[in-house]
Amino acid sequence: MKKILLLPVIVLPLSVFSQDLLDNNQASKLLFQNECNGMVFTKIETLPSFKISKSAFEDSLTWFLKDRKAYVNSRILLSFIVTKNGKIFNIKKLVGEGIRDQVLEESLQKFSDMWLPAKQNGNTACSYVKLWIEIKRKKLQVSVM
Repeated sequence: MKKILLLPVIVLPLSVFSQDLLDNNQASKLLFQNECNGMVFTKIETLPSFKISKSAFEDSLTWFLKDRKAYVNSRILLSFIVTKNGKIFNIKKLVGEGIRDQVLEESLQKFSDMWLPAKQNGNTACSYVKLWIEIKRKKLQVSVM
C-alpha cells in the first residue's frame, strides 16, 4: 500500500518542486553575454533611436502612463542598455520623482520593440542610453542622450 501512495509523488515532474532558476540579475547577465558578447559601448558612433517617430513614441508613452494613473508633472532621467536586437535591460532611474520605478520599467519594457540598436563602425552594437522623460503642463517629451 505504501508503494502505491509514493508512486504519484515520484512521477511528478521536477518543475512542480522547482523555483524560478533565473532571477532578474542572472537574466540580465545572460542577455548581456548572448546579445552583447560581453561588450557595451558608452561612447557610440550612432545612438540608438526610435523605429517610429519621436512624437509617436511620446504619444504611446503618454497613453501608457495615463492608463496606469502615473501621468504627473515630473522630470526623470533613466539609464539602460539597448542590445543589438533592440531589447532593453539594466534599467535605472538616475534622477527624478513622481512616477513609480515599477511603472517606468513596465513602460520601457512594453515599448522595447520600438528601439533601433546603436551602430559602431557600421555594425550594430549594445550601448548605454540615457533617456530624459519630462512631463510638463500635460505634455510629455523625451530626449535620448
